[in-house]
Amino acid sequence: MPGDGLPGANRTTLGRLTNGWTLLLVCLAVYGPLFWQIPLARGESIYALIPKEMLAAGSWFTPILNGVPYLDKPPLLYWINLLGYKILGVSDWAARVPTLLLSLGQVWITYLIGVRLLNRRAAWLGGFILLSCVGFCALSLQLLADHLITLCLAASLYFMLRWQEAPGFRWSVLFFLTLVVGFLGKSFIGVGFPLAIGGIYALYMHQPRLFTLFFSPKGLVLVMLLIVPWFVGVENAHPGFLKHQFVNEQILRFLGQRQPLDISPFSLAGFWVFLAIWLMPWTVLLPEALVRFWRETGGSEEKKRARLLIIWVAVILGFFTLSASRIEYYSLPALPALALVVGWRLDRYLSGPRDTKPVWGLLLIALLGMTLLLLLPNLEALCAGNRREFVGLVALIEPLAWLASFLVPTLALVGLVAGFRRPWVTVGSYSVLALALVGLTFYSLVAISPHLSDKTPGEYIRDHAGAQDLMIMEAIEEYEMCGSMVFYADHPILMVQRDGLPEFPYPVPPEKNYLISPERLKELWFGPQRVFLLVDDAFPVEHYLEGALAVVKIPGKRLIVNHP
Repeated sequence: MPGDGLPGANRTTLGRLTNGWTLLLVCLAVYGPLFWQIPLARGESIYALIPKEMLAAGSWFTPILNGVPYLDKPPLLYWINLLGYKILGVSDWAARVPTLLLSLGQVWITYLIGVRLLNRRAAWLGGFILLSCVGFCALSLQLLADHLITLCLAASLYFMLRWQEAPGFRWSVLFFLTLVVGFLGKSFIGVGFPLAIGGIYALYMHQPRLFTLFFSPKGLVLVMLLIVPWFVGVENAHPGFLKHQFVNEQILRFLGQRQPLDISPFSLAGFWVFLAIWLMPWTVLLPEALVRFWRETGGSEEKKRARLLIIWVAVILGFFTLSASRIEYYSLPALPALALVVGWRLDRYLSGPRDTKPVWGLLLIALLGMTLLLLLPNLEALCAGNRREFVGLVALIEPLAWLASFLVPTLALVGLVAGFRRPWVTVGSYSVLALALVGLTFYSLVAISPHLSDKTPGEYIRDHAGAQDLMIMEAIEEYEMCGSMVFYADHPILMVQRDGLPEFPYPVPPEKNYLISPERLKELWFGPQRVFLLVDDAFPVEHYLEGALAVVKIPGKRLIVNHP
């Protein structure tokens, strides 16, 4: 393992300050007060609702969404959240506890990899950069299967490195267990990413013995024994599941031909723009850090091992660059490796008093902060092109944007002046900026949460609707977007299908089908049952709905009723 290059006494002090436990405490101190304060948004809520319905049904086998089997994704995150409900009770904050633990795990394993490939200080800096970047904050406050994939990918690479150093049964078993967890978390990419990265690394390092790890017969048998039973069981219960899961959700999704066509992928430029946003404020250091990292990690085999980080980033970003279906947060699995590269660069900076390049990045951050109000409408347009709920979000965060346009340049310029020729002050300035952006990101999410979440109308339904009353959602393109409303309302809903969307990608029994036609909506609206209808202000309503009583009004949405 590379050393820290410090005298013994300083190394001892550094070891106390830059060990993994202090990093976890920092992460917990930052995110512990935040994770439970944001309601479930439409895009994430299926990971809270499905385990809630599985728990109510007493079934750990088939995922259930709004009363219908949900066969789009493997079950592991549902099982984890279901277990959380068993321990903590059912609530939105309880659904977020596993995500908080996964976030802590990502920071921890990033540190461990950095210790193996770089040195302890660079590893600590890389872990801090990861936990303090905008993307990690924004995504760690959401329920996403990508957290599980990121953790499993990093853990599998760590166990591969340990096996490379000392081949043994323990590291082999742990490597294959992470592949199992990755597969049950998000299917093929949970296995494909680690094997692709590991395979390229083995070829680059001229170490074919690593392939004896990847193709270990005992390891492959272990994987099959732990993965196959659930998939075979679901196929028996729901014929066609395997074809839907592996062909439609994997191959056709990659090619942009998944059915139904209810996903609007981000453009290639948008995907890369969001990668730059996710790593802020550390992004300004990344280009020079990558060039210098590649230049200085050549030569000895020990140094070349660090280039695993470059291979890691290249595989993840290359895959989603080629994919026709990409979403802004799909770059999350690459963030740990990028954070470690920037951490390595700052470690070099702290060791070289004549090195002044990083300090000038603060000037670029100041300039970006000054232009923030001009850039935000373009960012909204980029997001709204993918998902309609982002329309109008700039207006909701405008007060925070004004604050950021003053605070960020001020902090950056103060850091530039105070940190010139003082590397520790510069790194401290970046850290203060990063934590300030974490705070601004959190409050931005709080500000837009009424727009993205159906908590308010859902709780109104829960408190005022009877068992015979109907709850209907209008102008929704993806059937998964019912999750937030159903979770908070604790009441099944119907969804209006327009222009073929939303649509189930697999057969659903007629008695469980909750998609209705516009004509059926009109019949129900004028029928004897009370109907609560959630409408989107961005779309005009049918003429007969104009003037209907709105019992709940929130940004972008209204809950109207036919019989007050």
